[in-house]
Amino acid sequence: MESKKNVRRHDIDWLRVILFALLIWFHYAVFSLSQLFGEETSMEIFNLPLFFVIGVMHQWRLAALFVISGMGTAFAFRRRTWKIYLRERGTRLGIPLLFGIYILFIGIFEFGSKTKLLFTIFPGAEEMPYAHLWFIYNLLIYSILLTPLFSHVRNNPEGRLVQGIRSLLNVRYGLGLLLVPPLILAINGILFKPWEFGEVGMWWEFSRYLLYFLFGYLMISAKEEYFVAIDKIRLPVTIATPILAIVWFISGEIFGIPEVYSGGWVDQGYDAFSLNATIAALIQSFHAWFWCLFIFSWASKLLNRPSKWLSYLNEAVYPTYIVHMHLTFFPIVVFGILGFGYYLGLALGTIFVTIGVMVCFEIVRRATFARVLFGIKGGHEEVKKLFPYNQTESREIRILIELIFHGLTTLMTIGLLALLIGAEVLG
Repeated sequence: MESKKNVRRHDIDWLRVILFALLIWFHYAVFSLSQLFGEETSMEIFNLPLFFVIGVMHQWRLAALFVISGMGTAFAFRRRTWKIYLRERGTRLGIPLLFGIYILFIGIFEFGSKTKLLFTIFPGAEEMPYAHLWFIYNLLIYSILLTPLFSHVRNNPEGRLVQGIRSLLNVRYGLGLLLVPPLILAINGILFKPWEFGEVGMWWEFSRYLLYFLFGYLMISAKEEYFVAIDKIRLPVTIATPILAIVWFISGEIFGIPEVYSGGWVDQGYDAFSLNATIAALIQSFHAWFWCLFIFSWASKLLNRPSKWLSYLNEAVYPTYIVHMHLTFFPIVVFGILGFGYYLGLALGTIFVTIGVMVCFEIVRRATFARVLFGIKGGHEEVKKLFPYNQTESREIRILIELIFHGLTTLMTIGLLALLIGAEVLG
């Protein structure tokens, strides 16, 4: 039976957890950079490793997360009809998105303008009402747009499309997997990047991340052929990826085109298409794709094993992602005022945010009606398995505990808003 073959890949779950954990560090590091530039000891050569890590990570981190989302969709779609899939996507992505816009980012007081921006195509980083939740905003759109294709693949598991993907994965020396996806990504960059600056999944990045999402889905649809292929290319990818990272990092200024890796140079009077722009698009696409292959290949080797912590951490990913920015800005401002310095602030701030998001998760996962707002699956039956609900059989006591945790969730939400407002006032 097909259902018996739907074995969960622990390596993909582990990568999801690890990459979202890196997100906490990354956002703190990026949004506190202004403190680094203000330090007298901030020598460029001393901070070069930091800029290298941040710059390189930004090129592949989100790409890999969209690939993982596509892979997760492929696993989910095997057991769902398109109607069930869309309904679940609307619940799991749409409800937290609306909750974030109107409550966590206080959009309820500007309901009309925020709603208009919600339906505005590429409103810009300063205007988008969903802030860092643009990831699930894009993911929701991608899921809807690609559902017909997903449904076709599900209904035709041995059709031409899937057979074509398998043939690609079986190309000698792994060249199909190594070359075809980055070439498609490069074409996207060549065609769309010149016209607008790409930011937070908008403009040319919108189609770029859609492609990563689609690639993740198609690779898993090929089933075992993908995992065989990813294991075969581990060595060449391990050798090539750091080389590509160095080439990408040092090449941005040599093409004579401003923002050649970010886009939008036509507005500054440069030609839309040129040899230099094409080479830059190829470097950028191969660099990001090889990083994805690098982490997936090593995760397949090292992380495809169960753990008692994995399901817990996997459940924590979504709610901690939703709340982490509210906890990020306040310590940045406070540590800056106290003069802690960039690197000490980064270390302490990352610890503070990590503890904070896990506390929020532990509260919310025990509040039945709040779980859906923070993207946690399951309802009352799942809550009953948790402490302290599982310590009593009394219905009255369970109701009391339920009221307490819903009250704590309300206070937590108010506290998150207070931190966000406090950071803006102090900053």
